[in-house]
Amino acid sequence: MLSLISPKITLGVHCQKLRTKSMYINPVADPAEATFYDAYDATAYWCVSTQTGFGPDGEPVRPDLCCGGRECCKF
Repeated sequence: MLSLISPKITLGVHCQKLRTKSMYINPVADPAEATFYDAYDATAYWCVSTQTGFGPDGEPVRPDLCCGGRECCKF
């Protein structure tokens, strides 16, 4: 699980089944790259269980939604 890291998903806070492409690519080469873009978050998330943008409960998956309170969340 340590190889699957993302600055937007924190182990122990978010569901272990939440994924984003940034977990599978190398980190940003230029640390200042974030200053080149707007603050809009267009990151696509998916659930490992369903392989879609919706969890087993039919609700959308995002870090702000997959952080507890849902039956399908696994920490």
